Amino acid sequence: MMHILLIGANGRSAQAILPRLLEIKEVQLTLFLRRSERLQHLYNDRVRLVEGDANKVDDLVSALPGIDLVINTMGGMDLDRKTRNLVHAMENAQVQRLVALNAGGIYEELPEPFNSWDKSMEGFTRPVNLRSANVIEASSLDYTILRPVWLTDKPIEEFQLTQKGECFLGTETSRASLGRFIAILAKHPNFYSRCNLGISQSGTEGEMPAAYR
Repeated sequence: MMHILLIGANGRSAQAILPRLLEIKEVQLTLFLRRSERLQHLYNDRVRLVEGDANKVDDLVSALPGIDLVINTMGGMDLDRKTRNLVHAMENAQVQRLVALNAGGIYEELPEPFNSWDKSMEGFTRPVNLRSANVIEASSLDYTILRPVWLTDKPIEEFQLTQKGECFLGTETSRASLGRFIAILAKHPNFYSRCNLGISQSGTEGEMPAAYR
């Protein structure tokens, strides 16, 4: 049985990931969020809810016993601080496997002119996201960092990956593709160990995402 902790479980990306995880019969899910009543309808013999604040290390530590894999979908301008808390909690609890969402562009790896456009729109978030990735990479954890670009709700599960240091492909990432890829990692936790990956959809190359053209 694979015991998975999903942090930021009420977010839109988490809501796309959750059903794909539940398709795996061997998975038991723990959903970590500030207000558990928001997802009370999901509670069953395979899904339990833990109310907590990722800004509090003790809340994270209390959710970790028995967990095999942590999926962190949190964002925000305090992501670096929350990531430090999570890494500290996981190392103390001796939970090793982490899949963490981050963002494309933190290494200036987006092709031009998309990189300049993205920077003008969301560049203020890049330092926080970069610090978050650095914290994870400097840790002892068995991590996979995922760097999506502009997120969509398109029902597209196809994805393409780039390694850290490679030029990014595409301007869009569907939440559905995040769900599919993270489900693959849950089934095969040894895949992409200590990797930092860009993830996007083919055919979305251009100056900006389709919604802004």
